[in-house]
Amino acid sequence: MPSTLAILGGLPLRTRPFPTWPVFDAREREQLDDVLSSSNWGGFPSPNRKAAEFAAAFAAYHGARFAIPTTSGTSALEVALKALGIGAGDEVIVPAMTFAATPYAAVACTARPVFADVSAANACIDPDSVKRLITRRTKAIVPVHYGASLADLDALAEISRAHSIPLVEDCAHVPGARFRERGVGTHGALGCFSFQSTKPMTAGEGGMITTDDPDLEQRCQSLINCGRRRPDDTFEGPLMGANYRMTEWQCGILLAQLARLPEQIERKSRAAARLREGLGTIKGISPIARDPRVTREVIYAFVFLVDESTLGLSRNRFVRAMRAEGIPCGVGNDPVYRSALFPRESAAYRKACELAGAPNLERTTIDCPVAERLFEHAMAAIPHECLLGDDHDVDDVVAAAAKVASRAAELAAAKLDKSS
Repeated sequence: MPSTLAILGGLPLRTRPFPTWPVFDAREREQLDDVLSSSNWGGFPSPNRKAAEFAAAFAAYHGARFAIPTTSGTSALEVALKALGIGAGDEVIVPAMTFAATPYAAVACTARPVFADVSAANACIDPDSVKRLITRRTKAIVPVHYGASLADLDALAEISRAHSIPLVEDCAHVPGARFRERGVGTHGALGCFSFQSTKPMTAGEGGMITTDDPDLEQRCQSLINCGRRRPDDTFEGPLMGANYRMTEWQCGILLAQLARLPEQIERKSRAAARLREGLGTIKGISPIARDPRVTREVIYAFVFLVDESTLGLSRNRFVRAMRAEGIPCGVGNDPVYRSALFPRESAAYRKACELAGAPNLERTTIDCPVAERLFEHAMAAIPHECLLGDDHDVDDVVAAAAKVASRAAELAAAKLDKSS
């Protein structure tokens, strides 16, 4: 019989720490020393020396023609939508399961974000839901590649072509991933990436836009550089931009991060395969499968599903018990329209909806039952740095899940205090 659960007073299965994040070494220090001694630290002139080097390397790694560094993934999304000319009265379809930055970018353009449901198979945007939401006002679709899964880019590309609506890929979770041997960020009009502290490549903050379209590249470069035009720019009309330039410090760090990314991708993908196999043997636990069309898998969060009825235990108690056993375990993003970071009662959101002909927000129905169920009852996630260790680290996650599952009935009946 397994030992008593840690949440019920037993000893935790694991007491040693998992690998920490971020990972760095002498390569980052050398880059920072180079920037320091150059006395040229900022983003101007744009692109600056390190920015140009990093953009070229990042574009080449993803198979994109152009890459434009920005201050954050949030600003990358905002600039991408503005480069497409999206503005007041327009609608942008985004998934219910994402961080607040995705719909915020639409609101920053005074456009209305429209929330599509997600697929139960991988928590990415559901193409059928997208089809139902398209109106004459729809000017972009923003699929989010979530956790370790890529959105169905085949189906979304077909929708994009049929309706002449551009795709803007939100690739914040998966730099370096490939779908049918093509890099993410190259399957639509533009791709957007984040280098925030927890992401698989990080400089603390930062973002990137990728595109193959020379006109969009010119517009993005102008929008991040306070609206300046380069001598050879040919896009029409002036643009009102802002300072969204990445510093040379960040670009130097990210050059080093990009150099080690391929090895980290391979290591985490091998660990994920082992973790899927192990968790798949536990009744009531279902790892999200790797789509065979994903030809290079990138892990930001290893997502698996808890079947409450089969396990006889709520997902929330399962996650709390895993944490008590020493396993970092979360529940993923709540549906973004419920997030405190995306207040639907804000003046900005209400104005964007009003301009798009939807002023009565209390009557505006958001119908995303799959996203609601996944967040409330099913989804659990392990952060990517846990997969950077060895097989013993992976096996501890599986052993902890098996331990909790084996004592599910006891845990379900127990009275837990709020601190446990």
